[in-house]
Amino acid sequence: MPRFLVRVFQVIAAAFVPFAFLTVALGADPAPWPWMPKELVLHIATGPNNPRNSEGDFIILDDGTIRHIYTHYIGESSHDDATACLMSRSSSDGGNTWTSADKLELENEGKLNVMSVTLRRLADGRVVMFYLVKEAVNDCRPFMRVLRDDGTWGPRTCMIPEPSYSGVNNDRVIQLAGGRLLVPVGYHAPLGETDFEFNGKMFCLISDDGGNSWREGQPVEPTEGVVYQEPGVCELADGRVLINIRTTGGAQYFAYSCDGGESWGKPFASCIDSPLSPTLIKRIPGSDELLAVGNPLLKIDGCGDRATMTIERLSPDGVKILARKTMEHPERLVGSNWQYPSICFVDNDTALVAYFTWTGGIYIYKVKLSDL
Repeated sequence: MPRFLVRVFQVIAAAFVPFAFLTVALGADPAPWPWMPKELVLHIATGPNNPRNSEGDFIILDDGTIRHIYTHYIGESSHDDATACLMSRSSSDGGNTWTSADKLELENEGKLNVMSVTLRRLADGRVVMFYLVKEAVNDCRPFMRVLRDDGTWGPRTCMIPEPSYSGVNNDRVIQLAGGRLLVPVGYHAPLGETDFEFNGKMFCLISDDGGNSWREGQPVEPTEGVVYQEPGVCELADGRVLINIRTTGGAQYFAYSCDGGESWGKPFASCIDSPLSPTLIKRIPGSDELLAVGNPLLKIDGCGDRATMTIERLSPDGVKILARKTMEHPERLVGSNWQYPSICFVDNDTALVAYFTWTGGIYIYKVKLSDL
C-alpha cells in the first residue's frame, strides 16, 4: 500500500500495542540480539530511471540455475502505485555469483503496475509465477502464469475476477503435501474510486486442480481493535496450516487450520513481536522447525519501524522462539527500512535471504542455518 498510508497505520498501531511491548521497544538497545553471520552475494541497486527495486522471489530451475524475479520500478516515482515491470537475475553456482544485467520477465500489464512475485515448482514439475496486477489504487489482484519449455511465461489466469484490493505478498503461496494450492489473500474492499478498507479480510484462495480453478476459503475471525493485513501461510509437520498476519496489535497474529486452509481456529497474538509489518515464515527443509524473517517491534530514533530485521528459528507449531539473531542493524543504512523478505533454501543448512530498502534496492545474503 502507499507509504504515507502505511505510516498512518504505523502511528495507529502504537495505540494498540500493549504497554509492556512499548516499554521494551522504546528503551531497547538498537541491536539487542546477536549478529547473524551472512555473506552479501548480490545487491540490485537503484539508479537513473529506476527509483526502486523490491518484492521478489527465487526459483531453482531444472538445470540448477537459481533465478530471482523482482519488481523493477521505472521512471521517477518509487510509490507503490508507480510504473513497474518484472526483472530477473540468475546464479549458476548456488547463489555465490549472479548475472550483472537484468532480464525482462514480464512487461507492465496493468494500468499502474505489476509487482509482488511468488515463484513455485509444483508437484507435477511445472514452474509457476504468482504476481499482482494493479489497475487502480483500489484494484490490485493476483494472477498466475506457467513457465513454458522455451523459458517464456504462458497466458495469465486471473484468480479473483471482481475488482478489489486483494493483496498477496511476495513468496507466500504454498502447495500442501496433498497437492492443494493455497494463496493467502488480504482482501480490502473498495471504497469509492480512490480508496479501500484498510482492515482486511484474511483468507486463502484454494485450488485442488493445479491452479486451473480457484475458490475462496473461510476468513480468519476478526479481532476487535486490531487491523489485519498481508497474511502468509505455512504447512506444519503435523499437517496443520499456520497463517500469520501483519497487524496493529504489536505482534504477528496466528491461527491454525486443520482442514487445509478451508477454515481457521481462533486467532491469537504470537511470540513474534512486530510493528505493522509483514513476517515471512517457512518450514526448514529436513526439520519440523520453522524459519521466520521480519521486523521486530523496536523503536529507534531517526529510523522507521522497519529499521532492523531479525531471523528466528521457531518451534514446529510456531509458538516458541528457539533462536533469534539480528539480520540488519539500522546503522548499516541509517534512515532506510528493511522489508518484504523472500527465502530460498539451497540445501538443509543454506538459505538465500533477500529483502530491500526503498532507496537502496535489493540485498541477497547467503546464511547458514547452523549459525542461528
